[in-house]
Amino acid sequence: MNHIDATAPVADSPQRHLAAILDGQHPATLLTLSLNPMPVVDQWCREHGTQLTRLEAPDPFDELARLGRFDLVIVADQLEYMTRDNGTELLGLLRNLHTNAMVVLYQPQRAPDTLRWPRNDFLGMGLRREADFEDGERSMTLYSYELDTYNFRRAWNNPQYWANPENWGRYWW
Repeated sequence: MNHIDATAPVADSPQRHLAAILDGQHPATLLTLSLNPMPVVDQWCREHGTQLTRLEAPDPFDELARLGRFDLVIVADQLEYMTRDNGTELLGLLRNLHTNAMVVLYQPQRAPDTLRWPRNDFLGMGLRREADFEDGERSMTLYSYELDTYNFRRAWNNPQYWANPENWGRYWW
């Protein structure tokens, strides 16, 4: 994601943080997976001429199979009602086939105890924790994924440190 500058004022609500991400990404195509409407996304798309596709199904896999790639995918109010296996499959499918950038909003208190995701499950899928929001007893965590920045370049992974530099890029094992 185009991360917000540390010197800039921090967004104090999920809606403002999401709007800031949309402003930074400025996607031409956007997919939302949510069982409930997302007014801030709808308004942003109308104002910026973004093509918005909504999936509002508890089991979005069949509809998702008919869709192509999007500049950005937002998942909200969806994983709380899916088994961890189905949720992992969904995020992996989105990440690998449908987008290079994704935002996930997760509210653990909405999920039954048996369906709650530990934070490490999101991190294990390559998502980065962007923000935590608290409103009384409710909490929400915003995670993001961007293919271009999730895996940093390592200094040792180049021909200089290769055993046979003349074979760099020539052979695949």
